[in-house]
Amino acid sequence: MKFLNLISARLCGFACLFTLFAAFPAANRVHSNQVSSVQLVVRVYIDGYQNPAGANLSVQVLDDFGSIEKESHTDNGGMVQFQVLVDAKGISGSVKQLRIYGPGVKELTETVEIAPVEVRKTVNIVVHSNSSGSPVSSNPPDTHSIAANRLKVPNKAEKEFQKGKEAEEQKNWPEAKKHFEAAVAIYPEYDLAYNGLGQALASSGDAVAARAAFEKAIQINDSFGAAFRNLARLSLSEHKFDEMDNLLTRSLSVEPLNAWALAYAAYAELQLHKFDDAIAHARKAHSMKHDGLASVHIVAARALEEKQQPSEALEEYRTYLQEDANGRDAERARNAITRLGGSTPN
Repeated sequence: MKFLNLISARLCGFACLFTLFAAFPAANRVHSNQVSSVQLVVRVYIDGYQNPAGANLSVQVLDDFGSIEKESHTDNGGMVQFQVLVDAKGISGSVKQLRIYGPGVKELTETVEIAPVEVRKTVNIVVHSNSSGSPVSSNPPDTHSIAANRLKVPNKAEKEFQKGKEAEEQKNWPEAKKHFEAAVAIYPEYDLAYNGLGQALASSGDAVAARAAFEKAIQINDSFGAAFRNLARLSLSEHKFDEMDNLLTRSLSVEPLNAWALAYAAYAELQLHKFDDAIAHARKAHSMKHDGLASVHIVAARALEEKQQPSEALEEYRTYLQEDANGRDAERARNAITRLGGSTPN
């Protein structure tokens, strides 16, 4: 993917601190006796297909006895993927139960049937927000934007958007671009489709057109946290750290518990010598689930060293090694611990 390769190349000077996008697992089918491995893709929406759920809703795959087979959390787009085993020779296939729950939504259990011939199963599930007033997720939707724009999306535009998402999952960027463009042609106020178009363009290597698409999404919906984060990714690739920090600050004003935005805001602030802000954002990221973002502790440690706080920096380096002992920054952390006169964790 040209967009990610560009970012990776420009970040090597700082040990490639973070992974920008999760790798898409191959949907290969493995037969063993009477079972087959099937890729189960679950897309979660809140109160309607116009509003994809944000990150950190829990999704469980349950067996016939109600035991948990698999468990994970939705990503920023409300999606989660599993490799599940099903009956490969049965006539009716296999039945799984999906349990979805999290802050601000009503728990839902739904049955999913997987046919014997399927190697990939995509399921779209709508959960309902609760009435407690708590956030729907770490990426709560903006009510005004939903009412003004997303709830008016015509069915034809929504179908094009869904086709674009399916092509995006397959990393078929030209096909995704075609469907997202069709969606915005039908409904020019479709912020989600502009964001999808920007992702397809960026992944195809057209950063200029991608930026225009993300900016259009924000023009339509100035509370669209994901679009601000995508623009920040472009700023990161161009080493525009001040712009990146401003964009992530905007995203965090809408979605204050997004670990990715917190971690990358900390990184930008370290580059800008805004050490107090970098430490605060890094520690807030650590306070929540932050898989794949252990190097935020390297950022915090570097900022603490700049503030002449070596003992606290030592703890951040040690925390990094506890979270990712074999990570890209492991040698950096061990060397820093030795330099600061500490001992590495076992």
